[in-house]
Amino acid sequence: MILSDHATLSGTVWEHSFKILVSAQRVSSGARRLARGSGVRMPARVLFLCAQNICRSPLMAAAFVGAMSGDLTVVSAGVRAHEGGPVCELAAQIVPALAGHRSAVLSPGDIDAADIVITASLAERASVARLRPHARTKTFTLREALLLAESDIAAVTSLAEYAASLDGERGTLDLVGPSRLPWRRASASPLDVADVHGSGTRVHRGGLERAARDAALLAQNIRRRLVLVGN
Repeated sequence: MILSDHATLSGTVWEHSFKILVSAQRVSSGARRLARGSGVRMPARVLFLCAQNICRSPLMAAAFVGAMSGDLTVVSAGVRAHEGGPVCELAAQIVPALAGHRSAVLSPGDIDAADIVITASLAERASVARLRPHARTKTFTLREALLLAESDIAAVTSLAEYAASLDGERGTLDLVGPSRLPWRRASASPLDVADVHGSGTRVHRGGLERAARDAALLAQNIRRRLVLVGN
């Protein structure tokens, strides 16, 4: 299975996605359980994570929403974020609607409330496992999820089932490990959206654009697999 580059997302799609993105509002796991117990249907919930929630995860969330449809809540947070931090300047240049984004700190309740958790890298995936060990089965890096989704996964009726299907394909990926050459980034895993926030503008922009493309591809795959009962 090989990840490749795909057509570029337009800035118009990105900006539109942020206008409909539900971001700053969190649902506690207790409220979610109460709603389920009372028969109230809660929207499926996707959580995107990176380190600081000022660059990669907000863009990934916006691109995902821009390619998705249906009753869905998408939020983003950072495992080492400072609450209320401003978005990075380059991300705001690429998506002007990001200018008002403020970083959010990941809480255990965010993980509990999510049907699937998509992280930028293996580092954030490990952070989720430390906070909520039981959430390992629904947590994937963005590129891990895309690779697992290439398998012949049957149609599902919920986002939680989709996550379970991806989890069932773990161990099937044949990946080349990170480079050990001294002049290459030691942490470069094929499953990571690398943190290039401190790199040059061209590298930074390219990393953000590819992350957005991949997030949109994941949304498209979910749309193909998800069959909503009663719709």
